[in-house]
Amino acid sequence: MQPLKKILAGFIFVLWAVGISAMPEITSLRLEVLLTGKMLDSLHTQSPFINSIVVSSHRHIMISTSHQFYLLGWGGMSTLGKETAGEIGAFAFTPDSLLMVIRDKDVCCFDSRGRLSRLYTLPCNGMGISAGKKVMYVYDRNHDKATKALYVIAQGGNYAKILEVTSPIESVIELDNRLVFASGNTLFQYNLKDKELKALASLPGNKIIQSVTADRSTNRIYFSTDNMVCAIKDTSRVLVTDKAGGTLEFFNGGLIVLNPEKKFLVRIVNMEHQLTEQFRFRDIISAIRQTKEPLTNTVVIDLASKKVPDEFIINLINTSKVNFNLSVDSLIALAGQHVSSPVIKAMKQVSKKQGTNSQNVSL
Repeated sequence: MQPLKKILAGFIFVLWAVGISAMPEITSLRLEVLLTGKMLDSLHTQSPFINSIVVSSHRHIMISTSHQFYLLGWGGMSTLGKETAGEIGAFAFTPDSLLMVIRDKDVCCFDSRGRLSRLYTLPCNGMGISAGKKVMYVYDRNHDKATKALYVIAQGGNYAKILEVTSPIESVIELDNRLVFASGNTLFQYNLKDKELKALASLPGNKIIQSVTADRSTNRIYFSTDNMVCAIKDTSRVLVTDKAGGTLEFFNGGLIVLNPEKKFLVRIVNMEHQLTEQFRFRDIISAIRQTKEPLTNTVVIDLASKKVPDEFIINLINTSKVNFNLSVDSLIALAGQHVSSPVIKAMKQVSKKQGTNSQNVSL
């Protein structure tokens, strides 16, 4: 590897704390800035960086332009291999740590001279690639095709089609006996054993899910658009941040986020405790919804005692049938049980809207 200019020799991480404006708020979140637009511009590359990122077995972050690989570590950034003919579209490490690269329509690997050597040819240009425990997956990202396929590559280079969808497949991960992949505005799960396909999460139609990764120690899935990152576990979903989005890679307890268009590479840390709490709050709210009973003062007081954030409680109030007691004595009791003013205001507004502002129902 040839080192880059000395301006990156003293490369350091810059830290700052940020909050999240949207619900739920993770106040402890911190972003570690790994690369800025100024740093990327200083490389004087002739082609832009692509939306692909991996962490090597030596704990280096690997990124790439369409013609050149780079390794980023604590000491700075270095080139990997030689500039390539053809366009690099995606790359991933195999289970035995061989770097596989999609260049144009070919799957390649590095030869002894640091150049890409073709292994075999894929059905179309611009496909993505990701690693499973024992196999590799490639998938159509081509917007021009009517249907887009997801393939599995076995040892020896043989590949077979797993499924087809109508929107480009942007990202795929293997998690236990299932595949989780992003296509259009929807995050899907495909059970490899039962061949069952179902949606895990869906965003508004103009939002495209660009990337998906996972913390395999907790089976927590993370997915992103170009400007936000969400986490999902089972059927619960929370917002991690709306301050950054792009291509994701989970590593060493944090999320690495690459966004070539906005020219940044960051790592999100300090999120585990509050994410665990957010999912706990979601489970509490979900259990209440499943009862299908009208909300009462007792339910609201119980939520406040469990320190469920106001945003969760207000959302529950605004989307439920209610049967609140809003007499003067009851309002005093609510405040005495640490129910906040915004929650009490929401209780009044929804009761008035539903015509259920009871003065006589007991607590």
